[in-house]
This record gives sequence, structure tokens and C-alpha cells, in this order.
Amino acid sequence: MSSFKHRGIPRLLTILVCCSGAAVGSHSVVAAERPVTTISTLTQTGRYSVMVAQPTAGQRDLLSVTRAITIPGDIESVGEAFHWMLRDSGYRLAADIVLSEEAKAMLELPLPAVHRRFEPMPLQTVMGLMIGPAFHLIQDPVHRLIAFERCADISAPNATGGTQ
Repeated sequence: MSSFKHRGIPRLLTILVCCSGAAVGSHSVVAAERPVTTISTLTQTGRYSVMVAQPTAGQRDLLSVTRAITIPGDIESVGEAFHWMLRDSGYRLAADIVLSEEAKAMLELPLPAVHRRFEPMPLQTVMGLMIGPAFHLIQDPVHRLIAFERCADISAPNATGGTQ
């Protein structure tokens, strides 16, 4: 009966050695297919895990960071919402003297209830949704400023409620 126990152990060891050898062999084949420059950016994070050491898209472009956003109830205007959303992004709104009167008026509008909660999406997309189709988002990456420009194809409403 004791020989029965010992008979299973060599098989188990053979299986383990073969499996670990296959894993190492397949890893080396994958590494051999990659360019030499890619191998130098690989960082081992655990015994069997390796990751590429490079910045994320959000680290390269601060406004492309994907976040779920829930704006607190005490924020009442679109401008206050922008200040709140940009607080940790590294960006800020441009000074009032730079903004057009139309952009200032848009920022003073009440924040719609539908714009208080956004599922995970890039910050730039959320801001584009909040300003609507009447404005373009202007980004100054040197000074990390956000401003707005009125779209040329959106006409102002006339006295009858239609567009000109």
C-alpha cells in the first residue's frame, strides 16, 4: 500500500515539471518575438507576472483620464461644476477677462440634473457634454487652462423662437 502512495508522487512531479517547463518555454518564445526595445521596458511585478513600464493615456493627456463623476448637490451652476471637476486634473478655467460674454453666460447657467452623474468616461468628453453643441472646448496645455469658443454653425435664436 505504501508503494501505491509513492507511485503517484513521481507522476505528480513529472506533471509539475512538464507544466512549469512549458510555461517557461512559451514565455521565452513570446519574449523572443518582441522587439529588443520592448523587452527593456518590461518590469517584473511578481513571480509570474510582467508589465510594460510606460505611462497611461491619462498621464500623457490629463483630460483623457477616465473617471466616473458625481457632482455634489451644493454645486448649482455649470461653472461651479467645471471648477469642481477640474480640481484634481491639473487644469483650471481661464480667467473671466479671457472668456467671451457668451462663455461667461454659459458658465452661469444652472447645472441640469442629468449632468450631475456620469458613468466612467474621459474628462474631456464630460466637459464637452456639459457645454453642449454651441461651444468648442479650448485647451491650453502649456498653461493648463480651459476656455470656450462659440461654434460658428450655431445661430442665435430670433424673436419668434426659431434660429436665424
